[in-house]
Amino acid sequence: MTWRSVDRAGLLDASGNDPYVELTCGDVAVGVVGEHGWACLHRWRPTGHWGGAAMVHEDAPDDAESTALRALLDAVPQVALEWFSTADGRGLQLPEKFRVKGSGRWNLLSTRSVPPQVALPEGFALVELDDTVDADRLEAFGRRHNPDFEGFPGHGFSMLWLGVLDDMGRLAAIGSLHELDTGLPHLSGIVVDRARRGRGLGRAVTVGLTRRALGLSGVSTLGVYTDNRVAISLYHSLGYETHHSFHTRDVQPA
Repeated sequence: MTWRSVDRAGLLDASGNDPYVELTCGDVAVGVVGEHGWACLHRWRPTGHWGGAAMVHEDAPDDAESTALRALLDAVPQVALEWFSTADGRGLQLPEKFRVKGSGRWNLLSTRSVPPQVALPEGFALVELDDTVDADRLEAFGRRHNPDFEGFPGHGFSMLWLGVLDDMGRLAAIGSLHELDTGLPHLSGIVVDRARRGRGLGRAVTVGLTRRALGLSGVSTLGVYTDNRVAISLYHSLGYETHHSFHTRDVQPA
């Protein structure tokens, strides 16, 4: 099948202003479009982490995403590809110079609606934390309560960290806003102390981050593992809409 190269504007037009393109693909994004859909490569954040996605119609050939990825890499062979996504349930054959080192399934959500403020239980307070000064503390807490923690404190990715402290000054929940390559904020690294879940602490952090994101840009985005039904239900209750369910392959040179 034939894929035609386009810039970000052409990609937006061909995808019908798809939220993935609009929200996550910055000005350096490269796209291809064809009779069966569209695909793109882009930086996830301003510092890099190159990847992309292919979205095709239900009747597209089984190799549609694979040929789209090859067309993208032919257009920008200098890109150090780190990940690539398809719709969940679709296959992907990587070019011979790459191999899969891991994979995951996640949903992309966003909202433009301001959620109401949330009152914390007595004895808890919501505070701002510092990405550099508090990096070790944030990393230790995140890893202790979620082995898949992806907040990356201390890396300069975060625009804001919020934490819930108890009356002894101990962390009970954390979360951050990362900057996407589009400049838009993206909720990340939300973790609640295992022993204190179900008390509204995660909701308070999520609401605080969402309100700050909306104040900055008018939109708030986040990603969540597809099987995390509890979190997805929470986000939907706060006004978030699910746009895509992705199957992402982490890749490296073969």
